[in-house]
Amino acid sequence: MQAHIYLFKGQFVNIIWSANSRNYFRASIPAFFVLVLSSLLSAPNSQAAEDKFTLSGFGYQDYRIANTNIYEGADSRGTWENGILALVMSANVSDNDTAWAQLETNPSQPTEFTWAFLDHRFNDDLSIHIGRIKMPYGLYNEYIDNKALQLSAIRPSSYSFQADMVHDAYQGIGVDWTVGSLFIQLMEGKIYTPVNNGAITDAFTGRDRMYLGSHITWNTPIEGLRFMFSSWDGQVEDNTGIQATPGLGPLEKETRRMYSVEYLTDRLDLKAEHNNHIVPPNAPHDSQPVPNCSVTVPGNPPTTAQCMQDAIPSAPSNTTVSWYVQAGYKFGPWTPYARYDYFVHDDSDPGDPGSYQKEWVFGVNYKIDANLNWRIEDHIIDGYGLAVATGDMSYGGGDTKWNMMATEINFKF
Repeated sequence: MQAHIYLFKGQFVNIIWSANSRNYFRASIPAFFVLVLSSLLSAPNSQAAEDKFTLSGFGYQDYRIANTNIYEGADSRGTWENGILALVMSANVSDNDTAWAQLETNPSQPTEFTWAFLDHRFNDDLSIHIGRIKMPYGLYNEYIDNKALQLSAIRPSSYSFQADMVHDAYQGIGVDWTVGSLFIQLMEGKIYTPVNNGAITDAFTGRDRMYLGSHITWNTPIEGLRFMFSSWDGQVEDNTGIQATPGLGPLEKETRRMYSVEYLTDRLDLKAEHNNHIVPPNAPHDSQPVPNCSVTVPGNPPTTAQCMQDAIPSAPSNTTVSWYVQAGYKFGPWTPYARYDYFVHDDSDPGDPGSYQKEWVFGVNYKIDANLNWRIEDHIIDGYGLAVATGDMSYGGGDTKWNMMATEINFKF
């Protein structure tokens, strides 16, 4: 058993730190879990396999429709193109080591391991992770895919992947440390962005971009009340010019800061968060495709990328600001909820409806059973800045006042 454990530990560390491309890393993850399973199944005098290996899952499917503008595929015809099916695997390979992975499929991305890492626990207060790790950021990001753990069908603007407010995961190393009432998470590595991730092109996702982050949670003496601070320093492409070339521009510094508060009881669910994202002008998420234009990106093999142009006038720097306040209250199986959500893509021009988006969200959850939930919600919206930031709308081309409705089934198993 020990030989198998050390074999796969060495192989996994080699996979993480010697990988020169995303494709190599993606192909190595299944091989890594084959090594884990073989070490478990072939070990003499071990516990039953089911005690060592666990498999669970979750998913959701929603339907969205908007009366005029377009957001995340929702328009006046409606869309079913938002859903996820995920399998979560864990393997206890020793008393202190656990391997974790999530295999996920959805309509917009290929089926792949969205995260996979080795967790080593030194003691109850200190652990370290190595691999592709879900990014701790704010209240939601570590479980953003699992809608059963959330209150609304459409996530707050502070967690929009397409608007580049958050990312899915990073490849590197993380430390979790509990000190009294503080839970401290420190992260270092490279940003991982799945292919076909909204407005960000595949050529851009292949770049190695630095990531340095922290996530600090204070669990107060008041039961159910906690505060969080999340920081994220990374790199983004600066594609200055009328026709930007994703994948080739110089890398510039970007920063994100999230401030969060949550209060939970058996019935009440209160949340509020404020997220800032500061990038250089003309970063990729400020851009729109140029019709009938493509460029060749050097590589082995070469790839083709869509030409882009600025969607919002440039400024010395772009600061995207989002915040929301959300409340829900449980009545038996029913949980009505409400949220006010504010987003401004360019804080140098916060009064333009193509830059801001303000939403009132009213909805209700119904708990069908312990593993199945249904919800429906209405969005009363002023401005379309978030739709511009996600690439669904063009700057200056949307209606200021509009509505969107979403209904969703989510499940776990």
